[in-house]
Amino acid sequence: MEKNLIKAFYDEMEAKKYPIDAIFAFVYNDYETYDNDPHLEECFDEQEVHEILDSVSDLFDITLSFSSEKKFILWCSQQQTFTKNVYVYTMAQYISGFSRRTLIPAICQYYGFINLNADAYMSAIGCNKKTMYHLLTNNNLSQFLAPTFFCDTIDEINYKQIYQQLGEHIILKPINESCCIDTFILQNYTKEELLDSANIIIDKYGYLMIQKYIRGKEIGITTFCHNQEIHTLEPVEIIFSEGKTHLTHEDSFYNNYKLQTCNVPNDLLEACKKMSQTLSFYCTTRYDFRFDGNNYYLFDLSPNPTVNGYTSSNIAARTTLNSDHRGILRLMAFEKISLFEPSLDRTHNV
Repeated sequence: MEKNLIKAFYDEMEAKKYPIDAIFAFVYNDYETYDNDPHLEECFDEQEVHEILDSVSDLFDITLSFSSEKKFILWCSQQQTFTKNVYVYTMAQYISGFSRRTLIPAICQYYGFINLNADAYMSAIGCNKKTMYHLLTNNNLSQFLAPTFFCDTIDEINYKQIYQQLGEHIILKPINESCCIDTFILQNYTKEELLDSANIIIDKYGYLMIQKYIRGKEIGITTFCHNQEIHTLEPVEIIFSEGKTHLTHEDSFYNNYKLQTCNVPNDLLEACKKMSQTLSFYCTTRYDFRFDGNNYYLFDLSPNPTVNGYTSSNIAARTTLNSDHRGILRLMAFEKISLFEPSLDRTHNV
């Protein structure tokens, strides 16, 4: 029923007359942004930029792309006035720490632009897994969270306690990164191995999270906000390459995995909706779970997931909407267009 509602909205918006008299701007980081940095693999090449613009080029009168935050800000400052609505989709993140994805959403708020996804608050919270986990725990959602320790200093790490509560197979990672960057997986580890790995992350980031490694299937659930209500798209399972039990940073870039839709309990879908409401993530969000055969454990989430290319959010939208690869970005655009273009014709001219 829920997926039918989203599909009906999508079909209704597809039937309207386009383009609208507005500007669409895509802000991203290109491969000139970084030098020998793992974030290179989150940058966009020309083909990917074309994919984004092509997804919505028929919806907007003007489509623009900016390969850095600086170029977008310069463009904004050069405009004497904005006579058209400006719709912005951003994946730019060339800032360190918890605020790395907040600059363009904040610029949108300042200029009154229409941001297609997470605003500055959502982006900041989304880059701080410690805050997210505490909010979820305080709102009776801890049963869905993978057992986790958060540490700011090496002195906080109690080897015996971690081994007893998290077991002999653990994951160490920064609390503000994505794409498996600077992640360590330890098994049957010694105290020295634990402290050495923790030191690397704390020295670089200042913060650390240690999670119990959950063996089993990996499931991605994408939520979408329509009319201020949270809806779930089709769940997607990540099928690892032969011999693999998890994704690495390299896997996430080179597509060393397959994706297929799957079924999950309705309670899990409802939990994802409640999580989005609890975190005030009224945007497109992806929740990553591990299923050990009995329980589902959340180990990561993002209020600004990658939606282009071969990703679980893209596949979820294709299946839910019965669309091609453009479906999810068009759905995000349609949601904002329906709010800010009330005079838009309901059907195409025949």
